Amino acid sequence: MAVNQYPEIAFGAAVRARQEEVGANHPRETGEFELTPTDIAQIRRADHFFLSTVTESGWPYVQHRGGPAGFVHVPTPTSLAWVDFPGNRHYVSTGNVDRDGRVCLFFIDYPRRARLKVFGHARVLEPDADPDLTDELRRMGEKRYAGRVERIFLVDLVAADANCTKHISPRWDRAHIDGLTELYRRELDELRMRE
Repeated sequence: MAVNQYPEIAFGAAVRARQEEVGANHPRETGEFELTPTDIAQIRRADHFFLSTVTESGWPYVQHRGGPAGFVHVPTPTSLAWVDFPGNRHYVSTGNVDRDGRVCLFFIDYPRRARLKVFGHARVLEPDADPDLTDELRRMGEKRYAGRVERIFLVDLVAADANCTKHISPRWDRAHIDGLTELYRRELDELRMRE
């Protein structure tokens, strides 16, 4: 098991000074690290996340990544993988990872009001470098991606933080709402049939 590097990544000297100034007490060491079963379930349910990379000029760069629920795979409790689909052809995130593999992924589960930040070292793999892995990553939950895979992202995780639910407005997708309203439709149909 890897050592959780979250305090080292998130709590630099300026952050610690601010924490001390306001009386916040955050752990300095958190021991060994791996994703919890709750974290893994949230990632596997996700149909999107935000990927932050480091630009050559030192600025953070954030990109949205989306796909069917299950498009992000969790091969081990300390690694993530997904296939990258054709996009806007800017290759900013990919180029950033080629130069500096440090990444942060931000997952938000709106219905459950949960968020998860994971930090790691990413690398890019061409699909033909590992056809078996590419084939496995095409499986996305109950779906299978048949389109062109541009590349594979592999991330070795070093830290995670599932912080508070405060200020996350619950949101539901159409499938969830349709499932709920279907229950009411059936109940109404049964009531109408009794008349």
